[in-house]
Amino acid sequence: MDIQTVTSTMPFLARNDLYKIEKPYGADFPVDGIKGASITNHIFDTVPINFHDARQLSVPLTLDDNGCCLIKAKTSLVAEDATNERSESMSRFTKEVMNIVKQNFPQYVEVKFADFQVRKRSAAFPDGHGQRVEFAQPAAVPHTDFSVAGALRRMAEILPGEEDQYIHREFDLINVWKVLKGPNNDWPLAVCDYKTVDLSADTTANDALHLTGVGENWLLHHNNKQRWYYFSSMDIDDLIVFRNSDSKGKLSLRY
Repeated sequence: MDIQTVTSTMPFLARNDLYKIEKPYGADFPVDGIKGASITNHIFDTVPINFHDARQLSVPLTLDDNGCCLIKAKTSLVAEDATNERSESMSRFTKEVMNIVKQNFPQYVEVKFADFQVRKRSAAFPDGHGQRVEFAQPAAVPHTDFSVAGALRRMAEILPGEEDQYIHREFDLINVWKVLKGPNNDWPLAVCDYKTVDLSADTTANDALHLTGVGENWLLHHNNKQRWYYFSSMDIDDLIVFRNSDSKGKLSLRY
């Protein structure tokens, strides 16, 4: 059976000689008042990509083999209650998600919550640069949220003063992603099969600069061997689970 394919473009970090002498970085705050400063040194190559519908695969994607998977599970959160505040509805939702992770991935002996992000695409996106929006917009650049070093920094933020809880233990940082209304085909989440990524050649560590500190993640260079997927017609009981990083940098993850 031919798998349904959608063709679009994505901006990949360029394989530029600049990054032999300068680490990629990007700031999420204005730097106009800093003499000689640039908000980012990112140089991108926009590449046409075929996105294959993962629902039609004869063998489903799995977290351990491909870095991501799709599971079915119900939660109580409705779109009208979705907020980036720690509301009662969001607290209930995060507890439900943690229970879903425990039930579906029993290999994890302990599950801790980090944070959440609600996204809602503005009608002006992706052309309305600089416009004020209430919610974060879709992230178009292929990336992971954390490198191995960035994962350790994040754990220190999640568990301040509790290094003994993770520093000598194996851990994963995973995301659970869902839509709030469905079926949805508007800017669906794209995932790259981990098995098609050359980690040594296709990834570069990037400094994510915030007013409160510096994180580190990985940005992706394009490689024709990479295979990209999406899940068509996502509904509210569809949850994509993907690994951002792990304590040793040896497990499959998603870009």
